[in-house]
Amino acid sequence: MRATFPLTPAILTFREPASRKTAIQGTMLPSSLLLLQTMHDHMHHAAGAPQAPDPLSLFNHHLAGWMLILVAVFGVLELSPLKKYDWVRPLWPLPLIFLATCMLLRSDREHLSDLTLANILSDPEELQHKLFALLALVIGLLELLRRTDRLKHFLWSYVLYSAIIAGGVFLLFHGGQHSQAVHEQHLWMGATAVAIGITKTLGDLSTRLVWPRLLLASLFLALGTELVRYYE
Repeated sequence: MRATFPLTPAILTFREPASRKTAIQGTMLPSSLLLLQTMHDHMHHAAGAPQAPDPLSLFNHHLAGWMLILVAVFGVLELSPLKKYDWVRPLWPLPLIFLATCMLLRSDREHLSDLTLANILSDPEELQHKLFALLALVIGLLELLRRTDRLKHFLWSYVLYSAIIAGGVFLLFHGGQHSQAVHEQHLWMGATAVAIGITKTLGDLSTRLVWPRLLLASLFLALGTELVRYYE
């Protein structure tokens, strides 16, 4: 049975554009999250009861969490005395590239022989996973090329920021036959990913400031923890 969320009069009569704008630009307030969840529930067309916990899905989410925690660790290294070493700079994007590669090969199917274009296109949820993995791969490769001075034009940085924020928005509206708890987790993950994109932009544009990079590492740690604790 498809999960539904009753639209209370408070949501139906929500008329506070200034407050809503503040909530979206700052932290995602509970009312905004509930509104996004309601929109998301009406957007996806999955039918039937939520599926039982999928061991492969749990493994993939937990692996993603540990990789993002590793990204957070590498971000802290860049603020430590070790930052003077050249080998520290390229570390940050490597977990993302590894994770994206794993998700492309094994996000929904255990056997590579089943990884065909026909199978991917026939399953909307699997297609979403592959697109998200491609986006993560683009983010990792762009950041690696920027850090190794292969991409020096400033416009590439804005492509990177846009890709990170797009990934967060993608998570906010990720569909599928899931329970309410799974959809709520995706909302928090998406909100955290959007915050990561905004913080990454501020940190790169204000290189003299330390707090955006500390906040960025903290957000990666938070998103990684959310994924490690993911359940269905």
